[in-house]
Amino acid sequence: MTQDFVDLDALPLRFNPPDGWRTPNPRFVSLYQGAEFPPDWQPYPDAPTIPPAWPWWEENGTSWYRFFRDRAPMPARSLGNWFSLAALGLFTITVSPFALPGWFAVAGGLIGLLLIILGIRGILRTLKKQNATPLDPYEAIRSWAKERRETYFRKAYQEFLAAHLTEIPAEQFTAQLVVSWWGENSEAATN
Repeated sequence: MTQDFVDLDALPLRFNPPDGWRTPNPRFVSLYQGAEFPPDWQPYPDAPTIPPAWPWWEENGTSWYRFFRDRAPMPARSLGNWFSLAALGLFTITVSPFALPGWFAVAGGLIGLLLIILGIRGILRTLKKQNATPLDPYEAIRSWAKERRETYFRKAYQEFLAAHLTEIPAEQFTAQLVVSWWGENSEAATN
């Protein structure tokens, strides 16, 4: 199984175990970011009881902001197109009285007004669409961690099967791995 380094300072959340608890392996902290544990959760047999409403996770300084900055949606390209259309309409309204004779100036002004209305409407719709789905930060972190966790366990299980002649169910392998991360002398268990 791969034992690569886990940089806890680069993770968006810092794990906050209750007083008297063992410190888990950094791999556990990395793969279970933002996880919600049941009130009676005991990752190892003699774990002290959990105080009510214990805050398991806290923001990890600038890594919290970096996580969301890297995942923020880019402004829609169409926003610039709509803005350009509105600017073209404004330019047409401004220039048409001086550049066009008679009724052509009025027609140019009406076309310019239409372009401004379409451009502003497009800008507002694009901004509304971008802000339509509010994102719960902890839910975003949980889904990110779940995807990473599933990939890690699948790969680790395949490596285990390739290295050992005995075959155990994937769920049992995963449970044993998690228990080892909470072991008394867990490898690299410093936070």
